[in-house]
Amino acid sequence: MTGRTRAPGGGRPAAAAHFLVWFTGEFFRANAVVLREVLTPGHTIDPAIVRVRLRSRSMVEIASIMSLISLTPGTLALNLTTGSRSPELIVHGMHATDPEQLRASVQEMEDRLLAFLRRPAPEEDDA
Repeated sequence: MTGRTRAPGGGRPAAAAHFLVWFTGEFFRANAVVLREVLTPGHTIDPAIVRVRLRSRSMVEIASIMSLISLTPGTLALNLTTGSRSPELIVHGMHATDPEQLRASVQEMEDRLLAFLRRPAPEEDDA
């Protein structure tokens, strides 16, 4: 049995790169949807407001997910409720034909964000 442990933050640069590539794609996709809405006659706006239970624990995590949601065209973090339960975020989506899909996309963004914000669990060696 060796005494090796993963260095604090080990693996995080790769997780950060994966998140940034993913978010950049989502950002440009959302821009294209909003641009199409602006440039074409008529409208396909189908707004929805959803409540999303967050897994984020720290204010850095919560502020990060709220900022990224609001930075993404067509979405806006409206309100945050905290208390004895886990925090809940109220999110507005401009093109949310399915509110459950909007909720799932916010949860996916949070999962990907937390994958690089949080330290990875130390690896345990097998005996």
